[in-house]
This record gives sequence, structure tokens and C-alpha cells, in this order.
Amino acid sequence: MNLHGLFLPKMQLKHVEARIDSIIERYHPEFLIINGDFKQEFSRNLSQEWDDIVHFIDRYADKIKLKFVRGNHDNYLITILKQRGIDLYEYYETDEYYIYHGDKDRGLRKLTMLGHEHPSLVLRDRIGGIVKMGCFVYNAESRVAITPSLSFYSTGTDVTQSLLSEEHFTPVLKNVDAKKFRVFGLTDDFGLVDFGWLSDLQQERDRHFDQGKFSP
Repeated sequence: MNLHGLFLPKMQLKHVEARIDSIIERYHPEFLIINGDFKQEFSRNLSQEWDDIVHFIDRYADKIKLKFVRGNHDNYLITILKQRGIDLYEYYETDEYYIYHGDKDRGLRKLTMLGHEHPSLVLRDRIGGIVKMGCFVYNAESRVAITPSLSFYSTGTDVTQSLLSEEHFTPVLKNVDAKKFRVFGLTDDFGLVDFGWLSDLQQERDRHFDQGKFSP
């Protein structure tokens, strides 16, 4: 953003590390699987990206096993990972989970975990106030879950629009009934909040627009 003339405080790394620290402290996982888009720049490794990624790896290397799955932003990530002897996976699979980023259609099996869509939920009140939060979405019928972005500055795309669009960011979702996704908001104050079915959220959003309570 700075390169494009927009100044933003350098809070992103601290924000992500705080989230990771809380996850490790609460759940004591053996692995930390990063499902793509660990960096931003497509065409090269920016110096700040290089420094931040090395710092992140060194911070957690003795605490947890790091697994990196390639996302569409990670074209040059492998160059940095090699410095620390870490592989970059196209997908990662366990006995229960099949994990890949989602910018390519690699099918669905087991419980498929995707990123790429960066789902969020936008809530509006009657006087135009807006709250946007990252969210998990889960489709029990197709056994697919999509995880939110950890970004402080970019929480993603409103699922009431993106998942119900005919042009998905995530190719494999063209074969999934989007209306059967359930939406779980991720909040600092209340943890996970079940907001119900995506189809119901869309109907409520459309009803408010039709009544002129707020504009898009």
C-alpha cells in the first residue's frame, strides 16, 4: 500500500502473531498449516515481505511445525522458505482433512478446507452503520469449509454477494450449493457467532435493500 501512495501503520505482522499466539496457547496444536496468500506481491519478494516472513518462521520454529500451502499470491514464497529448509505444498492432506488454497480446482474429498475466498460478513443497521468481520463458512452436504483471512487491513469479501455469485473466486465451488453454507462470524469479543444459513442472510439483506433502509 505504501508503494501505491497509501500510508498504513505496520500493524499487520503483530496482528497475525497475536492471533497465532492465542491459538497455540489455547489449543497446543502440533502443526500450523498456512493455507496460501502468506505474502501479497505477485511478481517478486518485497524486502519487507522477506524480513517479516523470516521473522515469523524464526518466532515459531521451536514451538510448532509449520506447513505452508501455496496460494495465488505466493509465486516467489519458496525462495524465502528455502532459507529455512521449509517446503511449499500444492496441497496438504491428513486422514481427515484435504487442504488447499482454492484458486485452482483440485476437487473435494474428506473435509476440504479452502482459503482464497477470504469470506467475511457485512452487517448493517437501520441508520447505515456497518460492521464487517471475517467469517468461517461450512457446507455439511459437500463437506467443505472456507476459512477467513487473518489480515488486519483486508477482511475479505461479503459472502452474501461472493458465494452466491455465478462467478466464484474459487472454481470448485461452482459444483457446491452455496445456499447450504452456514456462516460463523469470528469476533474478538464473543468468539464464533452462528449467523445461520447463507440463503437466509441473503434474503434479509435483499429485504432491507428493497425497503430502502440502506443502499449498497
